[in-house]
Amino acid sequence: MGYSKKELLEKYTTFIQNATGEELEVLEHMLHGWEGKRTNQYGSYIGSWLQADRQWVDDQTYEVIIPLNKTFENPLEIVHGGVTATLLDTAMGGLANESAPDGHASVTMEMKINYLKPGKGSFLRSESIMLSKSRRTIVTEGKVYNDKDILIAHATATFYIIPIS
Repeated sequence: MGYSKKELLEKYTTFIQNATGEELEVLEHMLHGWEGKRTNQYGSYIGSWLQADRQWVDDQTYEVIIPLNKTFENPLEIVHGGVTATLLDTAMGGLANESAPDGHASVTMEMKINYLKPGKGSFLRSESIMLSKSRRTIVTEGKVYNDKDILIAHATATFYIIPIS
């Protein structure tokens, strides 16, 4: 760890005192996520950053929704393609993990994404379905929609099934 707690507190205090409204919004988002990670609302720091809501829509469709804010934007003020990719990986990987046999998980082997429209709005919603499942792999399809239900990205991915150790 680079800074002591005292040094970190001083840096954050100085930052907050001089922060713009946008910077405070970003800090608030991150703090909310870190609190969620600490209380096990999110299983990883990536999850705490995305602050995703996950659910099964039906017995075949897994949905993940993320609220949008400045932390996800590129310099063009649209959602960074890496955020869309992370959302797709989270949705399709969540479906693959939920579909893996007991005592197993899945990891991403490959993913192909087509970005169709810019990511804008108050949230993004990803739906994923399973296309194929074998003993060792799960193939999925994912779509991302904006808050107006317009398709902005399409992907397929293959996940490798591994034992949990």
